[in-house]
Amino acid sequence: MPWLGERAFKLLDDVNNWGQRKQLMGEVDVFQIDSTHELYAHMNVNYVKLPSVPTFDRYASLLDAMRRGEFFVSTGEVLLPEVSLTAGSWGQIRVRAHIRHTFPLEQVLVSWGDGSEAHRRAFQLLSTHSFGDFVFETDVDAANWKWARLSVWDVASNGAFVNPVWRDK
Repeated sequence: MPWLGERAFKLLDDVNNWGQRKQLMGEVDVFQIDSTHELYAHMNVNYVKLPSVPTFDRYASLLDAMRRGEFFVSTGEVLLPEVSLTAGSWGQIRVRAHIRHTFPLEQVLVSWGDGSEAHRRAFQLLSTHSFGDFVFETDVDAANWKWARLSVWDVASNGAFVNPVWRDK
């Protein structure tokens, strides 16, 4: 598989299919560290969408944005400043993502669930080049979808993802 975190994504998909609206946040475990370790390059970061950095006494706005799912997770090589997953016509998922990346991309992966099974559709992006900035748009046939999420992966297995978006009925 060209992406990291496969077990966590499978669990997230299963739990969301059970009807639990769960999210996955970026984190890093540091069990042993000394002056020779490079931390930043290997850390997952939660990029929270806020109009400005909150002051210390107003950090609740940061937590509220995280609860609402207004963030994406990345190690920094792939950024997703804007992502929209909405209901299209005839049971489709309308996908729109503004993607910025450092290395050439490999694929966009749209995942969704119908309440019993998780599905995926990969879109190969092998013609991209380094340091790109573009908008990806497509419609995905996904009859009876209840939730959907998007992830983008580069040729070095770096990626970014958004948490599941639930379909409004």
